Amino acid sequence: MIREKVTGDGKQLCIKAYEEILLERRRNEREQLNKKRFMMYEKNRPPAEKWYELKDQEFTKELYRNRVALKPNNSNKNFLNTLQDPFLY
Repeated sequence: MIREKVTGDGKQLCIKAYEEILLERRRNEREQLNKKRFMMYEKNRPPAEKWYELKDQEFTKELYRNRVALKPNNSNKNFLNTLQDPFLY
């Protein structure tokens, strides 16, 4: 049993190793892209409820979001819908 040679296919093992490496890199890329997508969504999201009643630094951020939300032709809403697509990446 010890003296028997294992006749495995070296090419298949090499291909499997490369597939695992690529899969790990794709997972890493997906995580990075989703983080970036979340940051873009937070930057362009619509203002919070009753944002006009805020009395701190958040007011200016929500005011900016309100101005962005008012872009013509619903371009901001279309952009946000694209960012929320779960099958994007």
